[in-house]
Amino acid sequence: MTSVLQGITKVGDWLTAPFGDHAGWALATAAVLFGVVALLLFKVATNQRGLATARTRLIGRLYEAALYQTNLGVIMRVQGGVLVANLRYLMFALPAIVVLVVPLLIVLPQLEARFGRRPLDVGETTLVTVALNSADQVELKVDPGLVVEAGPVRDQWRGETVWRVRAVEPGEHAVVIIADGETETLAVPVSISGLPALTQSRHARPLDQFLHDPAGRMLSSDGVTRLSLALPGREVAIVGVVWPWLAGFTIISLLAGLLLKSRLRVEI
Repeated sequence: MTSVLQGITKVGDWLTAPFGDHAGWALATAAVLFGVVALLLFKVATNQRGLATARTRLIGRLYEAALYQTNLGVIMRVQGGVLVANLRYLMFALPAIVVLVVPLLIVLPQLEARFGRRPLDVGETTLVTVALNSADQVELKVDPGLVVEAGPVRDQWRGETVWRVRAVEPGEHAVVIIADGETETLAVPVSISGLPALTQSRHARPLDQFLHDPAGRMLSSDGVTRLSLALPGREVAIVGVVWPWLAGFTIISLLAGLLLKSRLRVEI
């Protein structure tokens, strides 16, 4: 699992490298590419002729519902026809929806790692959290580019230990956790350029690592179940407007799909 995730991350690094620090252009390009891929998958996964027929019938039923609004019996019959036509359309579209879940599970965590968070600036602080499984003793060490300001604070109920760390020099610095003689590290990015997939958590279970931080490596020690830090959110400006990355990605990919569906001969 880890090697696959690392491979996907390298592909993402290659795709975003030409954009430098321009997160808006990189996100817009990724959204257009995903829109095209989603269209092609939709075309392959659906019965295009049946989908077109079902859509035509649904539109006809909707026109009928708009025209006949005076007789209750007619209205009920028309509404029933709309429901049947809608269900028929969804039946043809459902295979594509199921197929599209797979690329979404791959793409969205990668986009979150690049556009949902940014490196710390010099002088900013973050919280480093360790969730313990069986370890009794835990210690934190940091590189010279970081300073521990406070901690450890232990939450016995959650089994977590927290430190506050301040960034004092640019670069990629490591925090090192020592739990019952075993060590785990996590990089803290400070004022680095580009759009790397930033790791802010490492987990003991493969599914947790895939869903929360696909760019990161799984933990190997038995006593630690999670090692994480809190990175600030990245602001992504598209056409001069700051967007939440997920909203921008969704809108642009949908627009790309609608604009290109005729050229790619895809019925939706």
